[in-house]
Amino acid sequence: MGTVAATYTLMPEGTDFDFESLVKELASIVPAQIRVAKTEVLPMAFGLMKLEAVFVMDDASGLVDRLEESLRAIPGIQNVETEQVTLL
Repeated sequence: MGTVAATYTLMPEGTDFDFESLVKELASIVPAQIRVAKTEVLPMAFGLMKLEAVFVMDDASGLVDRLEESLRAIPGIQNVETEQVTLL
């Protein structure tokens, strides 16, 4: 079994979203088998920011789906986009 790196973009509902708190809590939000490898808050447009996050996990069946479900359940996050999923 290999290791997978998955990159996601999380976009908030508005400009007043607290990304700092989300970054601190992200490891406890995602399933236990998944490690948060990198986070970066980036500007989008008109004062709106987005979070780009990289997660590392085993290449186990259903794990990416569980990660996506947990990210979509974050209050205040409007959209979660998969940027890249690759084997390491």
